[in-house]
Amino acid sequence: MKKKFAFLLLFSIVPILVLSQQPAFITEKYFPDPGVQFYTPTLSIADDRFASYDEIMKWINDSIAGHTGARIEIIGATPLGRDIPVIYLSHGSGSSAGKIKVWMQGLLHGNEPAGGEALLFLAHELLTTEEGSAFLDNMDIAILPVANMDGYIAMNRRSAGGYDLNRDQTKFADPVSKIIKKAYIDWQADVAFDFHEYQPTRREFSDLGKNGASAFYDVLFLPSGYLNIPEGLRRASKEIFQAEAEQALEKNGYTHNFYFTADVSGEEMILNKGAQSPHSSSTSFALSNSVSMLVETRGIGLGRTSFARRTHSSYIVARAFLESALNHKEEVQRIVAEAREATIAARDDIVVLNAPSYYNTGVKFIDLETGELLTIDLKIKDAENLSPELVRPRPAGYVLEASCKKEIEILSLLGLQVEQLKKKKKQTVESFIVTEYEEDVTEWEKINTVSAKAEIFNQKKVFPKGSYYVDLHQKNANYAVSLMEPESLNGFISYRISMASLGDTISYHRVIKK
Repeated sequence: MKKKFAFLLLFSIVPILVLSQQPAFITEKYFPDPGVQFYTPTLSIADDRFASYDEIMKWINDSIAGHTGARIEIIGATPLGRDIPVIYLSHGSGSSAGKIKVWMQGLLHGNEPAGGEALLFLAHELLTTEEGSAFLDNMDIAILPVANMDGYIAMNRRSAGGYDLNRDQTKFADPVSKIIKKAYIDWQADVAFDFHEYQPTRREFSDLGKNGASAFYDVLFLPSGYLNIPEGLRRASKEIFQAEAEQALEKNGYTHNFYFTADVSGEEMILNKGAQSPHSSSTSFALSNSVSMLVETRGIGLGRTSFARRTHSSYIVARAFLESALNHKEEVQRIVAEAREATIAARDDIVVLNAPSYYNTGVKFIDLETGELLTIDLKIKDAENLSPELVRPRPAGYVLEASCKKEIEILSLLGLQVEQLKKKKKQTVESFIVTEYEEDVTEWEKINTVSAKAEIFNQKKVFPKGSYYVDLHQKNANYAVSLMEPESLNGFISYRISMASLGDTISYHRVIKK
């Protein structure tokens, strides 16, 4: 659904209240707000609440839509009927040849509002300042400020349908995921960034300090180490974009580190670093052959506490990303072009399963009782530096039986061209037979996920008219190889898109020669 941008204020303003979970003395000591004047939807409100849907839409209409160089497109509506706006920014109409294409999004999780506020601030700055004009001369920028509008209004991480939209980019159970992915794929970004917030005070930290501790850092960075992403893209995300954003944060007095989650086993706490999950944005963006990064600002559970600081630090990162893209324009374009050429050539093997590396390092926390800064040496499970565990040669393509309607829908949504056979065809293929199959007893995202293993056997098989062929000599082929091998994390078997049981032959097959 697409339409011109026009809004009527149909609904009353409903305050969104969130309680802060941080002692005031810690806020004052470590996280004071910056001396920056904001005019964005929430930060222009004196009340201790977040802007309503109507206020956000009116702000976009009043502050963005009327500017030369801005185009607002409604890419769809949420299940509760709220519009999903994307702000497209560029100088000049017609050809964008030679310009870098940028995608930025915020609020994929509805209870992480600082990223969306920062992106709206950025959009206005790009349109109203001389420095912003230089960016728009050299790049086309798409900004999705509130990806999960229903979740935001409820101040809920999940969508109205109950899904985590950053765990839904291979199964597409939620209609909002489909809407966003189509807009992203159509944009064909060279660089793509997703802005989140993290929860600083967690139960895993309850044994740290005298009476529990809180994570210290303003901003955490989450690039993907997934090995089916071309190496040049992975290196650029860390060595160019993350490194220069870290410098910008330090210049403005903000702290940073790698993004981590914690696992506690007995008395040992292990921090998980990095990403390798195709169902989440930092990996999913990069599988379209874009340089990608997910950014986490310290914020979940804090309500309006330090909200100006959270917004400003997100803005500093977003602006630094644009500066990096501009300053390294030719290098970034070369890296992206080489990644796309390598994918189209179908040269690289498929890394079906990865193994993380481990090391120890000091990580900073704040003692919630005393306010003391703690540096604790912890083991890191590092998914930014993976080793291949199961590797298979990359086929020329996959042939899918006519029953694979859902698989074809997802592959098409991910930008893959699919050919439907107009007559029957006899083809030598490598087929999968399921040798191990285990269904998780715990429901997750309304499914019971599956762990499977398969053996490959060769056969000559007649595929009838109506079967499908996905050639891997195309730009977005890394999505296919990441979903269709049976053991793949977040793949079609894992998420029960493709139904199979022990001993079954899976209904799609590897084609070595077309």
